[in-house]
Amino acid sequence: MMDHPHTRFDIVIVGGSFVGLALARALVAAAPGSFRIAMVERMPVAQARAGAFDGRSAAITASVKAMLDAVGVWGRLAADAQPILRIELTDSALETPIRTSLLGLDVREAPAGEPTAYLVENAKLREALMGALDGTAEITWFAPDEVLSFDTGETEMSVRLKSGGTLAARVLVAADGQKSALRDMAKIGATVWTSDKKGIVATVAHEKPHGGLAIQHFLPAGPFAILPLTGNRSSIVWTEYAKEADRILASGDTVFMVELQKRFGGQFGELTLLSKPSAYPLTMTLAREFVRPRFVLAGDAAHGLHWIAGQGLNHGLKDVAALAEVIVDAARLGLDIGQIDVLKRYERWRRFDSTTSAFSAAALNRLFSNDSMALRMVRTAGLKAVDRLTPLKSLFMKEAAGLTGDLPRLLRGQTL
Repeated sequence: MMDHPHTRFDIVIVGGSFVGLALARALVAAAPGSFRIAMVERMPVAQARAGAFDGRSAAITASVKAMLDAVGVWGRLAADAQPILRIELTDSALETPIRTSLLGLDVREAPAGEPTAYLVENAKLREALMGALDGTAEITWFAPDEVLSFDTGETEMSVRLKSGGTLAARVLVAADGQKSALRDMAKIGATVWTSDKKGIVATVAHEKPHGGLAIQHFLPAGPFAILPLTGNRSSIVWTEYAKEADRILASGDTVFMVELQKRFGGQFGELTLLSKPSAYPLTMTLAREFVRPRFVLAGDAAHGLHWIAGQGLNHGLKDVAALAEVIVDAARLGLDIGQIDVLKRYERWRRFDSTTSAFSAAALNRLFSNDSMALRMVRTAGLKAVDRLTPLKSLFMKEAAGLTGDLPRLLRGQTL
């Protein structure tokens, strides 16, 4: 809670999850003592930090790992991060007993021979980001709290909180998720693509070591991914028709494990369920604008990407890298960091990449998530052809590592 009814900040960040936390850390690391930052989060800080509500894991690309290292977060996370050393893709019917790898990618084909990605449990990433902000004088938390309304003035934004206080800021950043309340308050439209599928997530232990292998089975309902975690554990990301997903989850752990084993295969031996399975709706959201005067959308509030891409979090952290650079550069030049011309640089940087990624993911989903024998034959031939072309595989690995395009300095591992 606030000590004063009106408090002034340079930046108010709404949403204390990955994007909001990473942005705060990037700004503090780039310009210590330069920005006063308010963090507004609906959950109590201790509850948000514990992350027990989120059993998911994320594949952090090499470029995002470089950013986290540059802002002093990766050292807190490295011991809990499993490098992906090899990726295998298969395309088969559910009942196929042996799924032959059609495309294999390993670190020897990656830029500089480095892993393209690292698997990290969401709870571990949240703890590392919050730990990096501990004792930071520039950060003031308002939690549990939320924004009721805001008004844009000539020189600052006035933000009214549910707790009764009012914050003034030069910039308001909405990092409050795919169903962003602040996006609605700003009357920024968003296009939403719904799906008849859900994403099931769970963590399993297995007898045999995975050796850093990530497997993506393209099954008729959608991709089924086995993603390596530290130890003999893997994170499961399983796309299924919503009705079937609900049936499987409602049937109990025994039925769940039977269905899981059908899709998982036996390459890692006996499986043990380590987490309660949960399912998330699969939707895609794209805001029609990313910025207004003194107002910015970031992360899922700007673009919620389809599950098949596995890139939603990485794109949100790309937003962080771009927005932090835009704000820091403007401040060093003596510009008003909330000016629309300043913020438009961020929008130009991130909107095209987000849009193309969203539609590429949707196209891939249509191509691979069906049971057409003719299409499967075409897909198989295509994947096998790519597997024989080392330069093309290297390009794919560079893309998977997030190292293509016009990268902000943080994603190149440089400080701001």
